[in-house]
Amino acid sequence: MKTYQYQIIRYTHDLVTGEFVNVGVVVFEPETGYLKSKFTTKFGRVTQFYSGVNGHSLLNTLKAFENEVKRIARQLHELFRNDFKTIDEITNEIIPKNDSALQCTEMSYALDFNLEIALEDLFERMVDRYNQDVVSDTLDDKEVWKSVYKQHFDNYGVTNHLKHHSITTQNDIFEFDKAWKNGVWNCYQSLSLDLKNPSSIKDKVYKWVGKLNELETAYERLNVYFLTIYPERNDLQKFIIDTLSNGNLHEYLTVKIINETEAEAFAKNVQKEISAHLLNN
Repeated sequence: MKTYQYQIIRYTHDLVTGEFVNVGVVVFEPETGYLKSKFTTKFGRVTQFYSGVNGHSLLNTLKAFENEVKRIARQLHELFRNDFKTIDEITNEIIPKNDSALQCTEMSYALDFNLEIALEDLFERMVDRYNQDVVSDTLDDKEVWKSVYKQHFDNYGVTNHLKHHSITTQNDIFEFDKAWKNGVWNCYQSLSLDLKNPSSIKDKVYKWVGKLNELETAYERLNVYFLTIYPERNDLQKFIIDTLSNGNLHEYLTVKIINETEAEAFAKNVQKEISAHLLNN
């Protein structure tokens, strides 16, 4: 058994009220010099709770923190000596104790045979599970647009070109509040799929499959883009892509799924398409 030290990394939204979300964990074992961290890669779980948070900026900060941990770990490995006695000394080098939004908890101790498993277990218990427990299965899809995609569509001047569009099908009328046309209507639908209950994700996907089947009967060509927040599980991501993309089998309907990591690149590409369309018309 190895005695190791660990700290939880928190995003503290309000230092006065003490509101926070756990976003990462760092593990250190002084005897062997083992040092490793793991951070959330889903900024939607922070922006769901605190509007106005720049999700990409937060993820960049967490990535920088993780890179610093890796740099120090390499030094410990390459120099064959350990200049640190406690994990506090390490994390204080990366983020000094001050009034910043990222805060480290007090140092804690635990025992385990396998430090890799210990890290994964801590992340699951203290970060991932904690955040999932407070995420609502009824998260408004509009929050996905506001918290993730809108900033990029705004930055690239796309939002001003979007308009409301009604689509008439054989049995219904569908409303998209963000659409534009370049010979074919491009319709954007924000969709929250980062839900704590896998059955809720599947129910939501199946509901949209039914809508897509009806949209296939529309009297016009359509491109439907789902602007999503994904769950972290690879099997659920595959289910979402495979199931929703079945709409691509139809001659007049194309379905594409965008995830939050593609948000900026996608907005930039849409801007280029709009610019090309305006130039040719």
